[in-house]
Amino acid sequence: MRTLHLRFPEADRSHPILIDPGLLDRCGELLRMAGLGEPVALISDAMVMAHQGERVRRALRQAGIPFVELVLPPGEETKTLSAAADLYRQLVRAGLGRDGTLLAVGGGVILDLAGFVAATYMRGIPFVSAPTTLLAMVDAAIGGKVGVDLPEGKNLVGAFYPPRLLLIDPTALDTLPTSEWRHGMAEVVKAALIGDPALWEQLRAAPARWAQPPEGRERLELLERAIAVKARIVERDPWETQGEREQLNLGHTFGHAFERLSGYRVPHGEAVAAGMRAAAVLSARLGLLETPDLPHELEKLLQGLGLPTRWQAWLSGYGIQATPEEVIEAMGTDKKRRAGRLRFVLLHRPGLVRTYGDVPPEAVRQALMETA
Repeated sequence: MRTLHLRFPEADRSHPILIDPGLLDRCGELLRMAGLGEPVALISDAMVMAHQGERVRRALRQAGIPFVELVLPPGEETKTLSAAADLYRQLVRAGLGRDGTLLAVGGGVILDLAGFVAATYMRGIPFVSAPTTLLAMVDAAIGGKVGVDLPEGKNLVGAFYPPRLLLIDPTALDTLPTSEWRHGMAEVVKAALIGDPALWEQLRAAPARWAQPPEGRERLELLERAIAVKARIVERDPWETQGEREQLNLGHTFGHAFERLSGYRVPHGEAVAAGMRAAAVLSARLGLLETPDLPHELEKLLQGLGLPTRWQAWLSGYGIQATPEEVIEAMGTDKKRRAGRLRFVLLHRPGLVRTYGDVPPEAVRQALMETA
């Protein structure tokens, strides 16, 4: 079993990241070994429970852990304050006190929502995270950010609340549709561009090879390398006060605007892919790129993975018509703004990105026109 430790400045916020096939079948034993309290509130969505529910239930029963199941509808529309309030009430009715544990099993929506509930219920209860999608394993579950959406924007209400234990079971990916794997690959590409040039070259050399989940050791290595990029950055800037953690938002200023324009109907991974392409073109327009072919290479890689690179054409496939001006307006509530200015993570070369807060609006508009 591979164990990484994500260390936060406060010792009690550090936690192990366990990566091994079959961890969901051992989750009860692992909760016992970690000394976590009872009862356990198992929070997931209906789709995840249909595939992974029996494994988790069996593991908790075998460990003799009493638990209550709280099952939500799947989808981003579930990640709201009203859903959180409903979960609070269910936890109260289930008799969960501060000595109980919240176990979240699912994708990014479930982990964000359940983590936010754990951070705020009775001023904080222990939280264990078990991601079941590639996107959640390499991004959403790493770093302790939890939260919910508002109609005005994504993740505008939240907290930093790392789990006590993070369980990454690669076998959970076996039940995912291919589209969900590809959405997660957008975050793997992002990690490679930010902090693993060798991984970037590996992905770029054979895009079609990575459009389907690899097997065995190859899958484990992909997970470990993408997770390691984010974990290194989070350790250096855990509370996003030094500016370094902002690098993890590559493609997200554009991507979150696309999501907002769609009413959060488009998949997050697709939005990130289209956003990264726009960010690469913006980087080129501002003369930042040390590797001029990078926007074209990124476009080829994303297309090979079955991900969008032309945002307007992609949104129209979901019945959404938008102009560059509407995208810029949708960026207006982005939580990464400072002093009223939008901040963009821009590329210099694979392995070197920086955040800029003085990007001319006309350059943003031109980049959107070029990538429409």
